[in-house]
Amino acid sequence: SYRMVVDNYNFKFIGKINPSSIAEKVVNLPFKMWEQYTYRQKTFNVHRHTQTIPVLFDEDFRVDKPTSTQWYSLFEEDLRGLKQKLFKVYGEGYIVRCILVKLKARKSIPSHVDGTMSFTLAKRIHVPIVTTDEVVFTVGGEVKKMREGEMWEINNSQKRHSVHNKSSYDRIHLIIDYVPQH
Repeated sequence: SYRMVVDNYNFKFIGKINPSSIAEKVVNLPFKMWEQYTYRQKTFNVHRHTQTIPVLFDEDFRVDKPTSTQWYSLFEEDLRGLKQKLFKVYGEGYIVRCILVKLKARKSIPSHVDGTMSFTLAKRIHVPIVTTDEVVFTVGGEVKKMREGEMWEINNSQKRHSVHNKSSYDRIHLIIDYVPQH
């Protein structure tokens, strides 16, 4: 009988980057740029307090042939470095999605379970770019405070997860979906 193998960890630390290059670009983006792309917060109510810069993103959550957006060239060099680090951890593969997500100060992403199949194929990596100790990420009941530049694989497939930003600063994460080619 077929049985899907579900990894039992919630968070897996996979490395570090220097986030300053990305942080500098992100902090200098005009406020209006953060307001341009509203698909995630309008489609998924739990993301209503977030803003997104889609770097590589497709609304059909495909698992191949990702679409580069107008922001891709700005972050292309940073992504190249990240892909090399992901290659060392997971082997040959590709980035199918890459978004920058701002969670506004004193706001939350309420507890929810993602419904898309692509999360079972891709590794979901969070890299905090701008954060504080007052940002708490919970997956499957486990609570984590992530530091800037840390790379965390989040195993939130079929698991409840939430984020609470209790600080007076906006939190910004780079979220990457990496598809290993086994």
